[in-house]
Amino acid sequence: MTVVTTSRKPAPEVRTLARDMAFSIGAEYVTRGKAGMGDLFSHDGPVLIVSKSGPFFLIQVYDGGEPAAEIRVRSFTVEERAGTIARGLFVSDRFVYEALKDHADVVFAGESLTGHRIVFDGTQRRRYTLEVAP
Repeated sequence: MTVVTTSRKPAPEVRTLARDMAFSIGAEYVTRGKAGMGDLFSHDGPVLIVSKSGPFFLIQVYDGGEPAAEIRVRSFTVEERAGTIARGLFVSDRFVYEALKDHADVVFAGESLTGHRIVFDGTQRRRYTLEVAP
């Protein structure tokens, strides 16, 4: 099963983003705390680490303890979701889709989304739109 976690001392917005991403893709959210990378990799399946580095948010993907992809997110917005919930990540960027397709529930939605975006529905009627840095 895919695991989503954060950096060791995440900002509250990073923690909420990671929790809602885990919810959306049906992954397990693991509170990082003092857990090292070895502890994270002891889980079966891919590990996604959400963090903030300078002006960017990062989604680092590890599979079998090895780095598989790194996605830089310039910014994200959260709005109230109207209607029914949609599970999974909807991406408009082919590179992001290829990086995530073997590790998470992801759908290529290039025709219906513009720009370089990831859209997903979280808990409490939240819809996230992430602007991916090309």
